[in-house]
Amino acid sequence: MDRWRGLKDLVQDAVDHGSRAVERLQKHAAKLPFDLLEQIPPIAAPVRGIRLVHDTMVSGVHVAIRLVNRVAGYTIDGVLFVVEQQQQKEPAGTPGEGEASAPDAPDAPDAPDAPDAPAGRRGTERGSP
Repeated sequence: MDRWRGLKDLVQDAVDHGSRAVERLQKHAAKLPFDLLEQIPPIAAPVRGIRLVHDTMVSGVHVAIRLVNRVAGYTIDGVLFVVEQQQQKEPAGTPGEGEASAPDAPDAPDAPDAPDAPAGRRGTERGSP
């Protein structure tokens, strides 16, 4: 279970840090065009508003990504906890719930090779027409 928890933590951290890095890059990539457009007096005020909307939306998307990531992490922690509890309850070597042990098959009679074999079995021997 420790390996699964470690993998979950690793993926969760990667998503969180990746989201923060992408958010910074997206805002930085938009900075130059907004800065240039704000230099034009007639459109400077609307451009500032658009920049604010842009930055707010980018931040909102990444906050949502990190929130879903966190909730997924809590959910996986819960699942791992339940699985761990089930494993501790079951003695080693016994099938778990939902697992069926193979029933002892009754001794099946040998398949007849004689010509009076059932129709589905006739002609299955090698070399038979």
